Amino acid sequence: MADVATTETPEQRADQSVATRFTRPMNAATSPLGVLTDPPFIAIGTGLGICVLLGVISSGVRGVVIPVLIVLSLLPIVCAVVVSVILAGARRSVVSWLARQPFPVENMNAVLNGLGDELEVTFADTIPTAEALNLELDKVHPDSFVTGTVEETRTIEIRIGVVDSKRNPSASNHQRYQRVIALVEQVLVPTAERHPIRSVRVR
Repeated sequence: MADVATTETPEQRADQSVATRFTRPMNAATSPLGVLTDPPFIAIGTGLGICVLLGVISSGVRGVVIPVLIVLSLLPIVCAVVVSVILAGARRSVVSWLARQPFPVENMNAVLNGLGDELEVTFADTIPTAEALNLELDKVHPDSFVTGTVEETRTIEIRIGVVDSKRNPSASNHQRYQRVIALVEQVLVPTAERHPIRSVRVR
């Protein structure tokens, strides 16, 4: 087992760290267009279109208006299908990003499923002060900051700082995904040059 671990490439490690098959919400979390695949969005958009269509038909209007309204009623479904096809390669993009990081980023499945409030950062040796790290975190977003430090285990806990939206979950899921990427790339990767990081885990 030790030989396998030492010969494992970053790509293999990244591939094994996420779900082998992404669900619709997981794909949607990786793009701002993901909201277009939400069932509530599709239902509301299609429902409104059908209501307008029925109202126009009942009023006696004929001609080109009817086909146009039919097309508009189906537009949310068409958009959802097109976006779903576009996002079919989301897993490949996530794995590629994970493999490029100089340390393991664990439990990205949670982020892609709209979960996770904190990043648990484990350092190999020395750890930065909370004050110094907060200065960098604030540049990403003021809602992201250090919530705890455990000297014995060389770990620092960082609040991701994204509030879930019940009305638009895909939007907040994507925001969390983007926030994690920004925190890793803009704060933790530069920090690792001065304080080597052993791992980052979403909690």
